[in-house]
Amino acid sequence: MPIDPHAPHIESHSSTPQQQEQQQNDHSSKKTASWKTKAWDLWMKNWFLLGLVVVIILARYFPGWGRTGGPIRPEYSVKYGVTSIIFLLSGLSLKTKDLLISAINYRAHLLVQVTSFIVIPLVVKAVTSLIGLSDFNATLLAGMAVTSATPTTISSNVVMTANSDGNESLALFNAALGNLMGVFISPIIVLLLLHNTDASPSGQHGLDYTTILRDLGTTILVPIVVGQIYLYFFPKSVAWAKKVVHFPTLNSSCLLILVWTVFCDAFYTDTFASVTAGEIIAIGALQGVTFWVMTFFLGVMARVRPAKIRMLKIMDGNQKHNERQEARLEDSGSSESYHLQPTSSSATEGLELPRTKMQQFVEPMSKEDTVAVLFCGATKSVAMGVPMIKIMYSSASASSLAGLLATPLLIYHVEQLFSGAFMVGWLKKWVGRGEETLESFNRTKSTKNQEEESQPEQLASARSSSSITDQQEKEEEPFPIPNK
Repeated sequence: MPIDPHAPHIESHSSTPQQQEQQQNDHSSKKTASWKTKAWDLWMKNWFLLGLVVVIILARYFPGWGRTGGPIRPEYSVKYGVTSIIFLLSGLSLKTKDLLISAINYRAHLLVQVTSFIVIPLVVKAVTSLIGLSDFNATLLAGMAVTSATPTTISSNVVMTANSDGNESLALFNAALGNLMGVFISPIIVLLLLHNTDASPSGQHGLDYTTILRDLGTTILVPIVVGQIYLYFFPKSVAWAKKVVHFPTLNSSCLLILVWTVFCDAFYTDTFASVTAGEIIAIGALQGVTFWVMTFFLGVMARVRPAKIRMLKIMDGNQKHNERQEARLEDSGSSESYHLQPTSSSATEGLELPRTKMQQFVEPMSKEDTVAVLFCGATKSVAMGVPMIKIMYSSASASSLAGLLATPLLIYHVEQLFSGAFMVGWLKKWVGRGEETLESFNRTKSTKNQEEESQPEQLASARSSSSITDQQEKEEEPFPIPNK
């Protein structure tokens, strides 16, 4: 068959071996790039959790670098330098007005401090008393009691509250308040919990309140005041610094350095060598359950209220919105029944604004305040607990107990860090959804009512359909075969 010279030229789709090899190389390079991209994305999403694992491993194999008295002298460089950076950044980030508003939020302060110094020690005392009836290590149980007596942690709750879009100023104020109270209250709680036990501090021990107050002032109060003053006089430079340096990332990095030095001291002194793996796992499980139960308790106390009390909060937050809606309905000449719809439900029956003081006291907290309460109420401070243990058990006869008593505190510290890092992402999404509104409450309530009303109809229709099906099956059933 002759070939038409004017026919369009059709290129062959067959590729040469060189082209096939090039395609394979491109495909493998894409796989490598995809793997690197996924690994980088995983690191960026969970870099703090992975960073905790890294610093603990480094402390395990190289404890001499970060131990007290080591090459970097963390008792000065980290205790005063890194901790001061954390609270300097908080002072640069918070407005003075927000701090003053948080200072008068007595409901949140009362909930956090009562939970930290009363509820948790009582719960731990009950648990350890029951477990103490067995042959479990009594010193580890005493360490749990010491852990329960320490105040809220100083830095991690502030950092995680900020990363969760919570009320950072409220967390900061409770951290400072709790640690100032803990200087005087925590030793008393330890003595009460361990009274007439083998782990009770022997001899007369006096805490150096002057030194502890000086350390709290130089590492917390002074950096906050300096940051506030600088923010007041140079707000533009602070705004520029926030663009250049990501403050939350720098805060979290400083927190990892603090954790690294704590575990360097623990591994260098062989704190974990005197207990078995089973005992450490059991203590970790007990304290983990305690942390999550207390966190749930704080969430219930902060947010969960009866429907009428919740409606008081919602009505107060939407009062201006309702006034605008009523004015718009009056202008449009809507019917009176629709006009009264927002306040005619049974949930708001008999409720009027303004509210009484008792109603204001028991109303739900905002989501931002709740986040701060969750991070502050159940956490415990290693920076306060370890020095307290060293001082209260400084005698020759009791010094051997200090390392073992600090073990539950270190375990709890790791658990609250990992739990807090896990909570950050969920709480940030929860805060981002905003507060509950009057319209959403009524919409949810009407949806529930419709579902309840439709359930009997669905059951009736299901029964009728099943009866019809049974009747059809009986009609179609063949004649029974007689038994032979």
